[in-house]
Amino acid sequence: FIKKDRAGWAFIMTGITIVLSIITVFIGLYPRVMVSSLNDAWSLTIYNASSTPYTLKVMTIIAVIFVPVVLAYQAWTYWTFRKRVSVTSELEY
Repeated sequence: FIKKDRAGWAFIMTGITIVLSIITVFIGLYPRVMVSSLNDAWSLTIYNASSTPYTLKVMTIIAVIFVPVVLAYQAWTYWTFRKRVSVTSELEY
């Protein structure tokens, strides 16, 4: 993709590869989060690693507030630094 000036496609395909690799690991481990090498009964499962309902509710509220803020900041930084820097580009102060 890079030789054909398709850097965006190369980035997207690399991101998809990373996400699919992580999903494959989690599917293979489900329902265990950490597998014990000594005894299978000592493995950490998603059921005994989960948080209380109150904590989940509070974190959902916090995520609803702050995820859009983080996404807006990322969009702003992308817009600010969208141009490629080259040797011939002018310096702007």
